[in-house]
Amino acid sequence: MGNEQFEAARKAEEGYHSNFYQNNELFASGTWMSRPMPMVMDMLERLLAHKEELRVLDLGCGVGRHTIPIAQRLAKTKSEVIGVDLLDEAVDGLRKYAKEYQVDHIVQAVKADVEHYAVEPNYFDYIAACSCLEHVSNKQAFMEAIDRLQAGTRTGGIHCITMSTNVEEKEINTGKEIKPLIELNLPTAEAIAILEDAYKGWNILLQEHVTQTIEEEKYDEPTQFRCELLRFAVQKQ
Repeated sequence: MGNEQFEAARKAEEGYHSNFYQNNELFASGTWMSRPMPMVMDMLERLLAHKEELRVLDLGCGVGRHTIPIAQRLAKTKSEVIGVDLLDEAVDGLRKYAKEYQVDHIVQAVKADVEHYAVEPNYFDYIAACSCLEHVSNKQAFMEAIDRLQAGTRTGGIHCITMSTNVEEKEINTGKEIKPLIELNLPTAEAIAILEDAYKGWNILLQEHVTQTIEEEKYDEPTQFRCELLRFAVQKQ
């Protein structure tokens, strides 16, 4: 993807999410952030079976779809939960909801681009990157981000990754296919191959992909976003 196309994709994504966060409350019924993804909470419980206090990083956290439930689960411990997002609306929203749900004592909201976020080495027990890594600029940036996340993970730590692959978009009213504006649109098989290669030596806990469709208002006309949602969870040996 050229720089001009990347900037257009980034602008479209930022506009869509900013508008969405301004017009929908966290956990609003009928929205994609009505509840956390079950796998995110399942992997958290897997860690808590052996450890009481965790250091958690939620990349591309938005207003807290996963950060807040994770923090609620850890609220009575001395754990640390860091949520990272590029958008002001997301970071401000996370701070607001952390106070509202009384978990602001363990939640830290950080404004940063995931592609350039510096992860402290050997620090985290749990890293969630949900619908996040497909918004980096290219495959090299994708693999470099994974390298940083791995270096920042302690032995026994878990990575929980979901990403949209094979993305297609079409106008709802006309059915017309349009070229998807997404920063990194990998074929599902290629994304799986990259992840499997990058995580050699880690224990794969979950690997699957499911077809997902979402109606969006990202352009002038309402569109349907369709993808193969890849779910991938691994544990550091």
